Amino acid sequence: MRARLRNHVSAALTRIDNAADQAVSAGLSWLIWPVFYAITSGAGVWMLTHRDKIAQAATNKLGADVAAQMARWVGATAAVLVLVYVGSVVVAKLRSGTWRGLETVGELNRRLRFLLALPFIPALSLTKIEVDKPELTYLFAALCAGIIGWAVYGWTHPPHAEPADDLGPEPPASKKLGARAAAGAAVAALWAGYGLFFSRLSITNHHALNTRAIDLGYYDNIFYQSVHGKPLSCTLIRGGWHGSAHFDPLLVILSPLYLLYPRAEMLLVLQAIWVGSGVVPLYLIARDKLGKRLPSVVVAALYALYPALHGATMYEFHSLTLLSPLILWVLYFLERGWLRAYALMLIPTLLLREDVPLLLCFVGLYAIVSRRPGYARVGWLTILVSAIYFVVVKRYIMPSPGIFMTGKDAHSYAYYYEDLIPNKNGVGGLIVSVISNPAFVLKHIFAEAKVRYFLTLFLPLAFLPFFARKGRVMLAYGMLFCFLASRTAVFSPAFQYSSTIIPIAFALVPMALQQLEDGRLPSALGLDARRMSRAALGIAFAASLLLSWKFGGFVANEAFRGGFSRVTRKLSPDQEQTYAWLKEQVDSLPMAASVGVTNKLGPHASNRKDVYFYPGQGTVRDWLLLDEGELKEADRNKHQQRVQKGDYRLVSRHKSTKFALYQRNPNAKPEPAAPATTAAPAAPGATGAPVVPGATATAAPVTKPRIPKPNEKPTEEKPDEEGPEEPPGGE
Repeated sequence: MRARLRNHVSAALTRIDNAADQAVSAGLSWLIWPVFYAITSGAGVWMLTHRDKIAQAATNKLGADVAAQMARWVGATAAVLVLVYVGSVVVAKLRSGTWRGLETVGELNRRLRFLLALPFIPALSLTKIEVDKPELTYLFAALCAGIIGWAVYGWTHPPHAEPADDLGPEPPASKKLGARAAAGAAVAALWAGYGLFFSRLSITNHHALNTRAIDLGYYDNIFYQSVHGKPLSCTLIRGGWHGSAHFDPLLVILSPLYLLYPRAEMLLVLQAIWVGSGVVPLYLIARDKLGKRLPSVVVAALYALYPALHGATMYEFHSLTLLSPLILWVLYFLERGWLRAYALMLIPTLLLREDVPLLLCFVGLYAIVSRRPGYARVGWLTILVSAIYFVVVKRYIMPSPGIFMTGKDAHSYAYYYEDLIPNKNGVGGLIVSVISNPAFVLKHIFAEAKVRYFLTLFLPLAFLPFFARKGRVMLAYGMLFCFLASRTAVFSPAFQYSSTIIPIAFALVPMALQQLEDGRLPSALGLDARRMSRAALGIAFAASLLLSWKFGGFVANEAFRGGFSRVTRKLSPDQEQTYAWLKEQVDSLPMAASVGVTNKLGPHASNRKDVYFYPGQGTVRDWLLLDEGELKEADRNKHQQRVQKGDYRLVSRHKSTKFALYQRNPNAKPEPAAPATTAAPAAPGATGAPVVPGATATAAPVTKPRIPKPNEKPTEEKPDEEGPEEPPGGE
């Protein structure tokens, strides 16, 4: 009797143990998630509908009544979710005829994972969070993107439950054509939208007088001179031609476009459309690698949303900014095995700028390590041709053979990397620092500003480029170029230098996604490879949307910069009147006249044969278009003396600025040229002063300009905060 009782008790306890274990397992596996969903969706929806309380919620300084209100919202959301879960179970019963409660709840849990991201969206909308708390912005964006990717994994069907291709194994020709047309229309819309938006925005910014003779005026004059028979000439720059800074003959080939509208606005539109065209080769690369149109369109959309691409597009005009579509076409032809097209595409890419061959050497290295049949020869030939072109240009065309440029007739860029060249001994000193002081180099690379820059570049891509085996070798050049630099602009998304990284990083995204589908990592983690690939793309898309919102150019935010300054999105009435006055004065200038300009007004009058900085060597010009506030005190005094002597007469002055137009007295005697060392207004931050062609030029002392930090609050602009052109790469 006693033994039988013990057996019954033992059996009862075993059943209780099993029930408890099943209950806890069910709770952890199924029931705990509805609780989390109720909390996150209730809190998130409350903040989205009470935006005026977001700042208080961020500090948790809410009154008892507001806290109670938030709790009620969570409770109401929980009630709604209970109804959703119960309703889903009942519907499943009616459809299948059997109770499948736990299975239905588990399926619903997987599909509602996106609710976990809801509280972070209003948190990201907090005013100025992108500049006041950039690290928190990156964290919230990463959390949201990770949750969205997890949700995408839950929504994606296993391979056996999904059609073999976009439209089935063998879709009808009409459906196949329709899918191709829809994808083509989507890519065309991305290109047109990008080009139109940034064309208008850059023109508005230009009319707001946020551009400068350095650099937009340089390139405007280069296009004018090139289309009028003087390739790469520029009267604003040292030596009278652009080769003293960069050799970019592709601009000569493009210069006939300048005849369509011979003003700086044409260059801004050209740059926006050109950069936006990168969606086309990127879509084709993705289509080739992923085999489906929808994911390929998403990859192209990542490009259009990319904050660093927006910053480069909005920083006046630079030949380096045009690099991204060219490299993407090069890589597309290489990946497809269209080697003749690849070889032809190398020509305009090499002609873009003198340092681009250094990047192409790493493309050639990728071709070799890819181990595809015949690609070793393609690789070493690419390296050989690129190296020969680089040496020929540097030794026989440009005035300085040095990578950093030296000499009186060239702009030196050594100070861009001065922290690694303490003895000012050029490339050799940099190499010595890298191999002899690795601890300092790592400290230099992992500076806080560079970590933020790294996150801005790669978080929108879910760090996928680093998962592209073999292909990631192509990132080495751009990473060294930007992350070894000392000058803040080189590792800021607001400048053109990111163009050495952007096209490579994007081309690697579909390669990495393909390798995720084919690789061992997902199976090692117990995950389905194809679903993980789609989830990674979902993470990248969500991160791109959020970081484009907080750091990009499409939506107004506090962090976005185009170069050194914030971008003007709409002209105020005063700005409209100021630009109308300026345009009227510029239009009144005879095209054959010699015009002296200051930096701020320079790009509005640089579309002519003779335009120079004022004051400078040979200071007598037919006309002077000046922002007198930019003149140094000594120069301003000399200018006023000339006016008082009658050498110049005031033609027009803007009422609320220091802008003025002067005309030279035809009887004024030319003044002797100033000494070479004071030849021209050292353009603010420039490494050398622009000089009049024909005058003897000597190198001006190199001074390091102050570069605003990427997230620095805007301050009143000072002339000496401008910077010179971009440095040649390769160090």
